[in-house]
Amino acid sequence: MAKKTLVAVLASHDSVSKNNELIEVFEKLHELDQPEILKSFHFVFTGGTYRRLFAPRRLPDEIKTLKTLGPASLKNVIRALEEVKEFEGIGPMNKDVKDFIIKQCGVTVLPDRKLGGVTILSNLIVHSQCSIIWPFLSSLTSHWLNPENLALMRLCDFWNVKRLMNRASVEEWFKHEAERDAKRLPQKVNPLDVRLVTTPVKKTGAKKKGTKAVEGLKVKKNTKTGCYEVNVAQPPKRRVMLPLEKQRIALIAHDDVKPRMIRFAAQYEEVLMKFERILTTGTTGSEVEKACSRLCSLGKVVKCQSGPKGGDIEIATEILANRCHVVIFFVDPLNPHPHIDDIRVVFGACMREQPNSTVHMFTNEFHAREWMEEVIRR
Repeated sequence: MAKKTLVAVLASHDSVSKNNELIEVFEKLHELDQPEILKSFHFVFTGGTYRRLFAPRRLPDEIKTLKTLGPASLKNVIRALEEVKEFEGIGPMNKDVKDFIIKQCGVTVLPDRKLGGVTILSNLIVHSQCSIIWPFLSSLTSHWLNPENLALMRLCDFWNVKRLMNRASVEEWFKHEAERDAKRLPQKVNPLDVRLVTTPVKKTGAKKKGTKAVEGLKVKKNTKTGCYEVNVAQPPKRRVMLPLEKQRIALIAHDDVKPRMIRFAAQYEEVLMKFERILTTGTTGSEVEKACSRLCSLGKVVKCQSGPKGGDIEIATEILANRCHVVIFFVDPLNPHPHIDDIRVVFGACMREQPNSTVHMFTNEFHAREWMEEVIRR
């Protein structure tokens, strides 16, 4: 299976100039006489950035022919008009360049930011799968201040990821560093293995060639575009309460309230033992295992990185993939936190607007204890 170095790419959705600058970068690199180097990289785009750079600019037949619109056609028209607004003033990219990037380099498309694409991208960085990123974010608009983007930038610096934020930086890198970086952390691609902390890639059952399924995430080739798409599993069509034995719970606590979390876990060890998995950030997990020997013996505690190193992002990705059902987060509201944006990403994953989402979040000890007592009474 082919291995390539990943380059993550995203641009501000509210900046025409940044998206056009990114198009110019790809066209310039294609012009340079180093195609073998460029082919060594596999590009990972967030969903919106991919559409703005690569999607065809055309209106649906319903608009062209002015046919009578039924409900389905009307949805297509509304979606197309939204895309026209999104594409206005951007590109299009040269077709030869577009074909080269997709067919020779390879492209993986993550969901849009609002559906967790930037969080999944951060997860790739925390798992040391991606070490080069082109974040073409505009300082003149508000998009770059979203918690997901700020957490991503912070984690890039912590994990020593190369951040190339404009055309000059990318071109300089390509001339002097790309050949060396083509061997930097190569990953299996086509399809890309998007790692989660609680399960390996599942290979049971018949699958079409070019599809890799991780419970909660699915990477599948789009035969129309030639790209691989990462899709987040949708929640059930109706709200279903799983038994505790099939639920996964996350325990997170800030430093000054960790002792409270340890006492909480020790008191409710019997209940925690019923869950399928207990996700924790690093230090909290170690302390919980020391305090809860029976729970530890079951091997159910899964320790992510510590919060500042990306553990919150790992748990947020599990939530987005519908693989975490309860989050107990003892927040310290009196002290600053260097990874505050990562914390907000966890909150955002729990707050996402998705019908029939079943994740429950408790952000203080009093509320968490009341819920645990109710679970015991059931």
